[in-house]
Amino acid sequence: MPIKKRKQRPGKVKSNCAKEVSVLAWIQDAYGNVLLIRQTAGQQLWSLPGGKVRGPEALKVALRRELKEEIGLTVVSAKVIDMFDRPLRSSLAVLFQTKLRKGKLKLGKNEIKDAAFVSKLPPNATPSVRYFWRRQFPSAAGRGNVLDL
Repeated sequence: MPIKKRKQRPGKVKSNCAKEVSVLAWIQDAYGNVLLIRQTAGQQLWSLPGGKVRGPEALKVALRRELKEEIGLTVVSAKVIDMFDRPLRSSLAVLFQTKLRKGKLKLGKNEIKDAAFVSKLPPNATPSVRYFWRRQFPSAAGRGNVLDL
Protein backbone atom coordinates (compact mmCIF):
# COMPACT_ATOMS: atom_id res chain seq x y z
CA MET A 1 0.00 0.00 0.00
CA PRO A 2 1.56 3.34 -1.02
CA ILE A 3 2.15 5.96 1.67
CA LYS A 4 0.46 9.29 1.05
CA LYS A 5 2.43 12.44 1.73
CA ARG A 6 0.74 14.99 3.93
CA LYS A 7 -0.02 18.27 2.31
CA GLN A 8 1.06 21.33 4.23
CA ARG A 9 -1.51 24.03 4.58
CA PRO A 10 -0.66 27.29 2.83
CA GLY A 11 0.73 29.91 5.18
CA LYS A 12 1.75 27.29 7.72
CA VAL A 13 5.54 27.35 8.04
CA LYS A 14 7.32 24.60 9.87
CA SER A 15 10.31 25.95 11.76
CA ASN A 16 13.44 23.85 11.98
CA CYS A 17 15.05 26.39 14.29
CA ALA A 18 15.49 25.60 17.93
CA LYS A 19 15.97 28.31 20.51
CA GLU A 20 19.49 29.49 21.14
CA VAL A 21 20.18 28.92 24.84
CA SER A 22 22.58 31.03 26.88
CA VAL A 23 23.71 30.62 30.48
CA LEU A 24 24.48 33.66 32.63
CA ALA A 25 25.98 33.99 36.10
CA TRP A 26 24.58 36.23 38.83
CA ILE A 27 27.66 36.73 41.03
CA GLN A 28 27.54 39.07 44.02
CA ASP A 29 30.35 40.16 46.30
CA ALA A 30 30.02 40.45 50.10
CA TYR A 31 28.45 43.92 49.67
CA GLY A 32 25.74 42.85 47.23
CA ASN A 33 27.46 44.30 44.14
CA VAL A 34 26.95 42.33 40.91
CA LEU A 35 29.76 41.26 38.60
CA LEU A 36 29.37 42.60 35.06
CA ILE A 37 31.73 42.19 32.12
CA ARG A 38 32.22 44.12 28.89
CA GLN A 39 33.06 42.31 25.65
CA THR A 40 35.84 43.52 23.35
CA ALA A 41 33.71 42.97 20.22
CA GLY A 42 30.43 44.45 19.05
CA GLN A 43 28.73 47.26 20.94
CA GLN A 44 30.82 46.57 24.07
CA LEU A 45 27.76 46.57 26.33
CA TRP A 46 27.94 45.50 29.96
CA SER A 47 26.66 41.96 30.42
CA LEU A 48 26.62 39.16 32.93
CA PRO A 49 29.39 36.57 32.57
CA GLY A 50 28.30 33.56 30.53
CA GLY A 51 27.57 32.56 26.98
CA LYS A 52 25.94 30.18 24.57
CA VAL A 53 25.35 26.50 25.24
CA ARG A 54 27.00 24.22 22.66
CA GLY A 55 24.86 21.44 21.15
CA PRO A 56 24.26 18.66 23.65
CA GLU A 57 26.23 20.41 26.43
CA ALA A 58 24.60 20.44 29.88
CA LEU A 59 23.69 23.92 31.16
CA LYS A 60 25.98 23.80 34.21
CA VAL A 61 28.85 22.47 32.07
CA ALA A 62 28.38 25.40 29.69
CA LEU A 63 28.30 27.84 32.63
CA ARG A 64 31.54 26.42 34.06
CA ARG A 65 33.24 26.57 30.65
CA GLU A 66 32.14 30.13 29.93
CA LEU A 67 33.18 31.46 33.36
CA LYS A 68 36.58 29.80 33.09
CA GLU A 69 37.05 31.37 29.62
CA GLU A 70 35.78 34.84 30.50
CA ILE A 71 36.91 35.48 34.09
CA GLY A 72 39.31 32.60 34.80
CA LEU A 73 37.52 31.33 37.91
CA THR A 74 35.98 28.00 38.86
CA VAL A 75 32.32 27.53 39.75
CA VAL A 76 31.72 26.03 43.21
CA SER A 77 27.91 26.04 43.02
CA ALA A 78 25.23 27.18 40.59
CA LYS A 79 21.45 27.22 40.96
CA VAL A 80 18.90 28.35 38.36
CA ILE A 81 17.11 31.46 39.65
CA ASP A 82 15.47 32.97 36.56
CA MET A 83 14.94 32.77 32.79
CA PHE A 84 14.51 35.34 30.02
CA ASP A 85 12.56 34.04 27.04
CA ARG A 86 12.91 36.19 23.91
CA PRO A 87 10.58 34.53 21.37
CA LEU A 88 11.17 37.12 18.64
CA ARG A 89 14.91 36.43 18.83
CA SER A 90 14.36 32.71 19.31
CA SER A 91 16.59 32.78 22.38
CA LEU A 92 16.42 31.78 26.02
CA ALA A 93 18.77 33.03 28.75
CA VAL A 94 19.04 30.97 31.93
CA LEU A 95 20.31 32.84 35.00
CA PHE A 96 22.27 31.00 37.70
CA GLN A 97 23.01 32.23 41.22
CA THR A 98 26.70 31.39 41.16
CA LYS A 99 29.35 30.95 43.82
CA LEU A 100 32.99 30.90 42.73
CA ARG A 101 36.21 29.52 44.14
CA LYS A 102 38.14 32.42 45.64
CA GLY A 103 40.71 33.92 43.34
CA LYS A 104 41.63 36.89 41.22
CA LEU A 105 39.68 37.64 38.04
CA LYS A 106 41.67 36.71 34.92
CA LEU A 107 39.86 38.28 32.00
CA GLY A 108 39.79 36.37 28.71
CA LYS A 109 42.45 38.14 26.62
CA ASN A 110 40.65 38.38 23.30
CA GLU A 111 37.11 38.31 24.64
CA ILE A 112 36.68 40.55 27.71
CA LYS A 113 37.59 44.23 27.83
CA ASP A 114 36.63 45.00 31.41
CA ALA A 115 34.93 43.60 34.52
CA ALA A 116 33.50 45.30 37.60
CA PHE A 117 31.34 44.66 40.62
CA VAL A 118 28.61 47.31 40.43
CA SER A 119 25.82 48.56 42.69
CA LYS A 120 24.03 50.48 39.93
CA LEU A 121 22.90 49.27 36.54
CA PRO A 122 25.05 50.92 33.84
CA PRO A 123 23.09 52.69 31.08
CA ASN A 124 24.91 50.69 28.39
CA ALA A 125 23.83 47.23 29.59
CA THR A 126 22.47 44.38 27.49
CA PRO A 127 18.71 43.70 27.46
CA SER A 128 19.25 40.53 29.50
CA VAL A 129 21.15 42.42 32.23
CA ARG A 130 18.39 45.05 32.39
CA TYR A 131 15.71 42.33 32.55
CA PHE A 132 17.42 40.31 35.30
CA TRP A 133 18.43 43.43 37.27
CA ARG A 134 14.79 44.58 37.47
CA ARG A 135 13.73 41.14 38.63
CA GLN A 136 16.52 40.62 41.17
CA PHE A 137 16.24 44.17 42.57
CA PRO A 138 12.55 45.07 42.08
CA SER A 139 12.58 47.89 44.65
CA ALA A 140 15.67 49.46 43.05
CA ALA A 141 14.06 49.60 39.59
CA GLY A 142 11.64 52.30 40.68
CA ARG A 143 14.30 54.33 42.47
CA GLY A 144 16.87 54.77 39.75
CA ASN A 145 18.60 51.43 40.38
CA VAL A 146 20.27 52.47 43.63
CA LEU A 147 20.81 49.80 46.27
CA ASP A 148 20.42 50.47 49.99
CA LEU A 149 23.05 48.48 51.83
